[in-house]
Amino acid sequence: MGRRKGEPKETVAVRLTPDARIKINQIKLSRARSAAFNGSRRSFTNSLIIEHAIHMYHKQWDISLKHPDTCGACGQKRLY
Repeated sequence: MGRRKGEPKETVAVRLTPDARIKINQIKLSRARSAAFNGSRRSFTNSLIIEHAIHMYHKQWDISLKHPDTCGACGQKRLY
């Protein structure tokens, strides 16, 4: 038994301010409520929330570099 084998992960220590911890807990609770509403019992960890935030930031950053006239967050054309 145990957890399923996934992609290898590297252990990293991250120092967070108390404000950041509160925000992560709010996001975790919101995601858990949303998942429960949809019938899922998935649990969300601090690591999952931080990984998701990194992926979202990288996606926005990547779009901004490749297409400077496009907003990385919403994908709309910027009006200069």
